[in-house]
Amino acid sequence: MRSLRAVEAAAPLREHWDIQAFEEVLACNLKDVIADFCLTDPEIIRFYADNQLHGNMDEMVTASAELYFKGRTLSYGYVSHVNSSREEASCIVLEMEFNHDSVTVFFQLIFGNYYIGVKISEVLLETALRKTDFNPMFFGRILSSARLKPLPARFKSPYCPAGTMRH
Repeated sequence: MRSLRAVEAAAPLREHWDIQAFEEVLACNLKDVIADFCLTDPEIIRFYADNQLHGNMDEMVTASAELYFKGRTLSYGYVSHVNSSREEASCIVLEMEFNHDSVTVFFQLIFGNYYIGVKISEVLLETALRKTDFNPMFFGRILSSARLKPLPARFKSPYCPAGTMRH
């Protein structure tokens, strides 16, 4: 049996971080996964979310992520719902998790009619990682090391440096 890693919630530092920068780095690294996922008929995705068919949703997310990320680095959080207060403002929200090296990020993928968004809910860091060292560039390197293929140049943000080392 493996022992659990000691982790700390990074939420107290949220006021010191530019969360939008972290969300931009995450979104840039997920563009190819999202593009693959969006090849699915939106009515099927809505049906799975409405009917809580989490196994089916997990299979679709896993199939989309397996071409770009190592193992179960990027996974579906078994929670999805449809917000449909008005027809033109409806969206599908998937709870997701990124877990690699010393970082775990819980986030939402939001599929609207005219946009796709990423919203980080919580960040957990291994206690060995100093919180002061965790910044968008470092996060970009962790995401890069979790990928099977390098991030295409057209997807890079200013926080995703060109010479990012992979391991």
